[in-house]
Amino acid sequence: MFSKTSSIEFLKYGEVFSSSTSQEPHKDHNHIITIENEKLTYFFQADTDIFIRSSEGITALVVTEDLSTSQFDEFVVHRVVKINSGVLFNFISLSTTSKIELAFPADTTIRTIFYRGEYKHQKIYPIIRVKELIAYFYNVRGPHYFFPGESDSNWEFTFVDNGELLSTVEDQTYKISSNQMMIYAPNQFHDQKTLEKATSYLTVIVDLDIGEENKEIISNKVFDLDRDSRQVLDTFIRTDDSISPIEYNKMILTIEKIVVNLLSQQTKPAQKMANTPMQQKFEDELLNEIILYINENIYSPLYVEDLCERFAISRSSLQSLFRNYVYTAPKEYISNLKLEKSKVLIKESKYTISEIAYILGFSSIHYFSRRFKQKFGMSPTDYATKFVD
Repeated sequence: MFSKTSSIEFLKYGEVFSSSTSQEPHKDHNHIITIENEKLTYFFQADTDIFIRSSEGITALVVTEDLSTSQFDEFVVHRVVKINSGVLFNFISLSTTSKIELAFPADTTIRTIFYRGEYKHQKIYPIIRVKELIAYFYNVRGPHYFFPGESDSNWEFTFVDNGELLSTVEDQTYKISSNQMMIYAPNQFHDQKTLEKATSYLTVIVDLDIGEENKEIISNKVFDLDRDSRQVLDTFIRTDDSISPIEYNKMILTIEKIVVNLLSQQTKPAQKMANTPMQQKFEDELLNEIILYINENIYSPLYVEDLCERFAISRSSLQSLFRNYVYTAPKEYISNLKLEKSKVLIKESKYTISEIAYILGFSSIHYFSRRFKQKFGMSPTDYATKFVD
């Protein structure tokens, strides 16, 4: 996620002011500079505080306290920003071009310090793109069905809904079971056959633009589908013949989402699948009810035991539900949500820190302050003092 200069992480480098603050930038030495940098090989360092604001486009402020560490922080310029003296800084345009206004006293000395390496903003580009949805079929085959094989120049997705399917690709045989998928790369010869039971499966053929490194990740493997991928594939199964161009585009997006989900499984544990669609529906509805209850009662004491009793679920099942779908324990989810709410209350300046701790149901102000500092790197009091809305 991008950070703004108005985030608490920026406070180690300076401060942010709203346009209504009395601490206006110096007006005696202003400059407007056009930013076109995509990479940085030098940084600025001033002997006084520097005030900046974005006057056009979107600009990232890149800052560090020591070039030798090669540790940089990047913030989108938001509001009037003061950069503390001694901080090393420069700018990168996130839009095609951008402009920044700098203000500082006339006697300010600004040094240019060259960096031995190169800092480059990590731009975000799509790693895959479905150029065309060519065809899709839902197949129901009886026992011992055999398809002798084919290859073509497009990507083919085979998802087994029920039953089992054997497929031989490049002299290796794979078994694709219910809630599993296999993807055939262009020009891969493959056959398919069923076993003792009838099998239903979905075939989707697309023109897919994907890099070679990611092509290898999704080829010649059988994937267990996670919860998200199963839901988007159900879109194809439910679709009838009378669909609009918008619906076709939604189907293309579902394939792209499936591929991205499969690639992301390389870096995080896959979600545990429910055994049946009915169980999946039950878990979805139960989780939504629990999360809604937590949000509606966030200003009250909330305990895992109370959730278990209210929703008639065991502690271990509740833990599994949250870890599989929210990627955190229920206690940690509640605590993080309360801490995020506390930031909002602090910025409203209506309550003392003690009152906020009480409102959010923390057992004591000391426990609240300790948890706040663990999560945000500063005490609630420091946050209230330094953060200017």
